[in-house]
Amino acid sequence: MEIRNLMTFLKVVELQNFTRAAKQLDYSQSTVTIQIQQLEQELNVKLFERIGKKVSVTEKGWEVFQYAKEIRNLVEKMTYMSTEQNNIKGQLCIGVIESLICADMPKILSEYHRKYPEVELIVKTNYVDELIEMMVHNQVDFIFIIDRPLYHKEWIKPYMKKEEISFFTQYGNSLTKRKNVCIQEILKQPFILTEKGISYRKELDEYIQKNDIDFKPFLEIGDTKIIVELLKRGEGISFLPKIVVLEEMKNQTIQKINVENWNVVMWKQIIYHRNKYVTPQMNTFIKMMIEMQQNK
Repeated sequence: MEIRNLMTFLKVVELQNFTRAAKQLDYSQSTVTIQIQQLEQELNVKLFERIGKKVSVTEKGWEVFQYAKEIRNLVEKMTYMSTEQNNIKGQLCIGVIESLICADMPKILSEYHRKYPEVELIVKTNYVDELIEMMVHNQVDFIFIIDRPLYHKEWIKPYMKKEEISFFTQYGNSLTKRKNVCIQEILKQPFILTEKGISYRKELDEYIQKNDIDFKPFLEIGDTKIIVELLKRGEGISFLPKIVVLEEMKNQTIQKINVENWNVVMWKQIIYHRNKYVTPQMNTFIKMMIEMQQNK
C-alpha cells in the first residue's frame, strides 16, 4: 500500500474537497482521483460517495480515516525519531490572530530562528473561527489566539493566560484623567476599530446591539499597528487587548481609559488537535512561547 495514497486520502477528508486537496498537495486533480481509486481497490471498500458535484465520506471511509491518522502519526514519529534537540529541522506552521502577530510574535520568531535556523517557519493569520477550522483540518500545527475560554474534547491546550481588553487613546487625553467614564460617553467619541469578526471586537458589537446604540467608527482596519500609530497621534479611541499597546503605555504615548462598570477579560490560548503528532520543532516552539509569556 502506498503511503502517499493514504496521505492524499487524509487531505481530501480534512478539506472535504478533491480540488482543494490537489492544490495543497501540488497534484493535478486527476492524480488525486487516481490515488483514491487505487486505495479503494487495495482496501476493497468505497471511501467516498459521489452524488453530482458533492463528495461525502462513507461509513467505511471514516473507519479508514481513523487508521490513516494513526499511520500518519507513526510516519511522523519515525521521521523525527533520530532528531537531536540541537539539530531540529523541518517545517512548522502556526495559526495566529493578527493582534498577537504585532504584540507577541516578533520576539519569539526572532529568538526561535536564532536557536533553530533549519526550521522553516510559516505563520498564517485569520479570525479565530477560521484558525480553528485550519487546525482541525491539519492546515496548521497549532493556533495562538485571544478569545473566551475555548474547550473541546479533541483539543489540547498547553497554555492559557488572562488578557484584559480595554479602551485606549493618546496619552494625556482628557478622558484618561477621569477616575471613571461611562460607556455611553465613550461611544460618542471618534473610534478606530479592528474589522468585524475579531473575537474581542465581538464583545463591543454585542453590547452595542443589545443596547440599541447608534454607533459607527470612523475607521475599521485589520492592521493593529496602524490603529496603534493613529492612537499615538491623537486620532481617536480604540478597543484592544492590553498586550497590543503595552510598550506604548510604558513609553507614555498611549493610555487606558477607565470605563465605569466595564470589565472585559479574554484569554490568550495555545491549542492543537489531540491527534496531532507533536514534532520536535512544534514542541520547542510552544515551550519557548510559554516561557516568554510567563516572564512578562
